Amino acid sequence: MKLVKKLFYVLGVVSLFGVTNVSASELAAKEIVFNAFNYLGTLDKYTFDAVIYDKYNVGNGQEENFKHLVSVSLNRPGKLRVDIKGDTRDRTSYINDGVFTMIDHDFGYYGQLKTPKSIDGALDFIVKKYGIVAPLTSLLYSDMTKRVKFSRSKNFGVQNIGGVTCDYVAFKNKKKEVHIWITRGDRPLIKAYSVIEVGKKDTFRVDTSLTWKDGSNIKNSDFVFNAPKGVTKISIESAK
Repeated sequence: MKLVKKLFYVLGVVSLFGVTNVSASELAAKEIVFNAFNYLGTLDKYTFDAVIYDKYNVGNGQEENFKHLVSVSLNRPGKLRVDIKGDTRDRTSYINDGVFTMIDHDFGYYGQLKTPKSIDGALDFIVKKYGIVAPLTSLLYSDMTKRVKFSRSKNFGVQNIGGVTCDYVAFKNKKKEVHIWITRGDRPLIKAYSVIEVGKKDTFRVDTSLTWKDGSNIKNSDFVFNAPKGVTKISIESAK
């Protein structure tokens, strides 16, 4: 069974958040996901590939579905590259020691900004001032344990995802549920996760599966942007 199909199956049969009081399993869920984020924060470099499925219920029984492939290379403290290609986007974004570059391959233009030199600082800067959000941002910060805020959590136990033994935990606030599968052992990495909007008529759902690599083949040249011939440079306007 493919990983994405497995995710749909699991979420379809589990009764989610049936317990309203805080329990030992809820505390364990937070500890499991915090261990994963803390582990990522200790790594100087890593790469991963992701497959993302977006599903939107647009009303009258209609759905819109989109698929994107994402490749990420990260080298702390200040180098990041994100390539995304799929149904709605074909872009590459770079953070290279204080310079952010984003190129849209479909439209043939690119823009650049000066940012803080660290990856964390650069991501915060482009989100707050320009409204630009990189895909899979929660897997890029070094301090995600300080950023995650959910009112409820639950540990659903151990499950096999794509042949890998994982802890299955979930978190919920007023706007969304997040379901996460994390590999067990000394390298607690997020194998897959789903984000589900709650409380609205027109809802969305995002299912993501991840393949991790150790980053041993990362080169400094991976983060250097060279404008292709015929591509136009444009200004990036502040979101404020």
